[in-house]
Amino acid sequence: MVIKPLIGVALACALMATGAQAQTTRAEFVQTESKSRSSGLFCRAFNFENRCTLFGMRSKIDVSKVIAQPRDNGLPAHWNRSATFMEIFVRSYQDSDGDGIGDFNGLTSRLDYLKSLGVTGIWLMPMHPSADNDHGYAVSDYRAVNPAYGTMADFERFVAEAHKRGIGVIIDYVMNHSASDNPIFISAAKSKTSPYRDWYIFADKDPNWAGFSWGPWRQNKVGKGYFYGLFDDQMPDFNLKNQRVIDYHADNFRFWLNKGVDGFRIDAVTMLVENGPTAYMDQPENLEVLKQVNAVVKAYPNRYLICEASEQPALYAGEACTNSFAFGTQKEIKSSAREGKLSSKLATQLASDKRSLMPLVLQSHDSYVGDRLIHDLDAGSYRVAAAVSVLASDTPFSYYGEEIGLANNGKYDDPGLRAPMSWDGSAGHGFTKAARPYRAYATNAATHNVKAQSGEGGSLLEYYRALYLARQAHPVLADGTLTLLSKAGEEALVFARQREGQKALVFINLSATAQTFQAKGDGVWTSALDLGAPAQLTAEEGNLRLILPPKGVAAYVAKGEK
Repeated sequence: MVIKPLIGVALACALMATGAQAQTTRAEFVQTESKSRSSGLFCRAFNFENRCTLFGMRSKIDVSKVIAQPRDNGLPAHWNRSATFMEIFVRSYQDSDGDGIGDFNGLTSRLDYLKSLGVTGIWLMPMHPSADNDHGYAVSDYRAVNPAYGTMADFERFVAEAHKRGIGVIIDYVMNHSASDNPIFISAAKSKTSPYRDWYIFADKDPNWAGFSWGPWRQNKVGKGYFYGLFDDQMPDFNLKNQRVIDYHADNFRFWLNKGVDGFRIDAVTMLVENGPTAYMDQPENLEVLKQVNAVVKAYPNRYLICEASEQPALYAGEACTNSFAFGTQKEIKSSAREGKLSSKLATQLASDKRSLMPLVLQSHDSYVGDRLIHDLDAGSYRVAAAVSVLASDTPFSYYGEEIGLANNGKYDDPGLRAPMSWDGSAGHGFTKAARPYRAYATNAATHNVKAQSGEGGSLLEYYRALYLARQAHPVLADGTLTLLSKAGEEALVFARQREGQKALVFINLSATAQTFQAKGDGVWTSALDLGAPAQLTAEEGNLRLILPPKGVAAYVAKGEK
């Protein structure tokens, strides 16, 4: 997408709508589905028939009210309490039409793989039209799909096919800011009399706030003065002190929930509300805003909400977001696996009363979370970290390619972490038939791919599969109440889980030497998981004695647990 021409055309639309203010009470932006994969916008005002069209696209922006249509999503009851999620970047997962870009139809074709792996939840990175034409976090239209990924019908088919396989789908939602080419912002930025002026934050002069390491106030190039955009001049922040803006987002939630999606991951919730030059992070109003949209999700049965809170994630876990990623803990998991001792911070997190509300994650599309694991951990530590993340979290999240040890594409930055998925060792690595993909492949794509590892005993892919399928075969391992039995500094992570009278014990040897464990274990215990060299379990008079090999993982359940 070429930003300047798009802004120029969208601005023309906004001018028409603004010019019609004397004849109208408010402007309306309406969305209809594109039947082509071209891109563009046009706007329309009440009783004002002039239309703007870009590249022939029949997509329009919609701010109308949306009525909730709650219905059963067909997924198992409470799937959202114990799902194993995978974060997927559509653009990088599977190309179905040979243009070098992943799409919905390609993703649909890989659902059987995800099901066989044991994935029961998919988090899609933004799949809306976006000004950045890549990662998607500058949303141009909240009620449309990115035409590079296919049509709305393609997306709905993907969701339906995922549901047939027992897989829930949550989508990324950017509430903090829109794109600067969003016609709502164009209208707001052009004129102080726009009905959308107070949907964003403007100033006549630069207030000179600090921002991060840069100033957050940006010159308004389509009007006068400045607007607030903490991340970038392409991403103006919404004014979330305005109830109309919150209501608009709530309606967008209903729009997608009515389409069949199973929930949302909300981006950058720590920055929603600004209260001054140094008060733009974790403001109390953030929680109140999130409670309102969470109420929308809760009105639909069996849905899920999780937030990205890069700082103070525990603050958002619960009433505001339901779940919040345990960011910061990924470093503790990796250091515990690397150093062979349970870190005090990881022990504290696993003993927290909010543990079940804070899913563990080892990597993601953001470089601040960390590099691809293959660059960060040796083989044994990689597997131990995966076992901790999957078995000590009720709803663990992995990042696409994590299960095969996919590398970055030669760069440790956000784009470098979003390389195309590697399915096989062919020239296009099974991702595309195009001569070249939209972005360079991972540096280890030829060796670390699904085909090379499928069915291979001891491969990383089969290791992840065993972890996921053990959770499915023994639900107590997934969401049973967790009791930490280890102490900080010890060379193993041991915990118990209980669920509806069922019992489980999990042993993870963090160290590079064999470990012997003693535990009380009334009843008869059977193996639910044994990864690494075989563990040796003996039971006598209510006592369990286990010898676990270096970096080994074992789980046992009471006989009769299903």
